[in-house]
Amino acid sequence: MIQLQFLSGNRSGTIFREARFPIRAGRAPDLDLSLDEPGVWPRHFQIDWRPEGLVLQIEPDALLNVNDTPVQRALLRNGDILTLGALKLRFSLAPVRQASLAPRECLTWFALAALCLAQVALVYLFIR
Repeated sequence: MIQLQFLSGNRSGTIFREARFPIRAGRAPDLDLSLDEPGVWPRHFQIDWRPEGLVLQIEPDALLNVNDTPVQRALLRNGDILTLGALKLRFSLAPVRQASLAPRECLTWFALAALCLAQVALVYLFIR
């Protein structure tokens, strides 16, 4: 899952999170990320998952800087700053939630206890 943190603009301080690709962004309301800011085109950019990683593709005639360098296509890295018009966004990978291991640990302890009881029962049967 990726996240885009708004560093400036109307939504400054908020975070957009998404796990489905491609992610399309721009001024148009039907996009995944609608950006109503000065200097943002109706369809400004998209982020897609490719074999080489997360790729940012800029729409023709739109302007976007990644870490203050103008680009048309860029491989995104954690912490990159995207500047489009008057808007600044920080790209990052969202923290991964770890599933609880408690049920697996309980089953493991239960299996060990059952194994020990079975061994005690076998020893008891062989001694008789």
